Amino acid sequence: MGIENVVTLSIFAGLATAVGGFLSSLLPVHRRGCLGMVLGFAGGVMIGLSLFGLMPEAYFQCRSILRVSFGFICGILMMWALSSLGLNTGDIKGDKNYRKLGYFIALGIAVHNFPEGVAMGVGFQGGTDLGFMIAFAMTLHNVPEGIGIGAPLKKGGLSLASIVILTAMAGLVTPIGAIIGWKLASISIGALGIAMGFAAGAMIYISFAELLREQGKWSDLGIFLGILLTFALS
Repeated sequence: MGIENVVTLSIFAGLATAVGGFLSSLLPVHRRGCLGMVLGFAGGVMIGLSLFGLMPEAYFQCRSILRVSFGFICGILMMWALSSLGLNTGDIKGDKNYRKLGYFIALGIAVHNFPEGVAMGVGFQGGTDLGFMIAFAMTLHNVPEGIGIGAPLKKGGLSLASIVILTAMAGLVTPIGAIIGWKLASISIGALGIAMGFAAGAMIYISFAELLREQGKWSDLGIFLGILLTFALS
């Protein structure tokens, strides 16, 4: 398969995030429990992707717990540093903090999409079937990720057009990674493992430090469903 087809598929996978952003506009985010469930679901998806997807694949690629752990810790530290600079949401009260939460989630998704794009490019170099499996899985899980970005942004007062544009930008990091993965098929396997561990660490931090602050039965249900979905797709 040529690079043009790989780029096209990675763009479609990335734009699935924008589809999720559009669908978030249909959610009644002001209804009690709705936003908590959506944020819990997004957190569950991130946790599931980290535990069932990125971490095992990172170890499979480089066969080094040390490299994967190094990337994981660096991912956590980077997101902690960003939150220390004022990108964290504090207590989730008021439209501005919901908007900031949406931006923070979008940043985490973009960070996570880059190494997954690299994995897609490398996957297609390793075999068309593997590449298609990665692209299909990414397309499916990018939709709920887009919802997780869009719901707090809607609650924060952003327009539908702004939400779709922002979620598309977060998703379109994917083809950039895919191009690099394809062009550098001889990329150091150790570097790929570190990159995947880094993405997992970033998502774990966002999940526990930001998304899972909304407590209650609907939030717990969202977490369970998000983890269950990613487990089923892994």
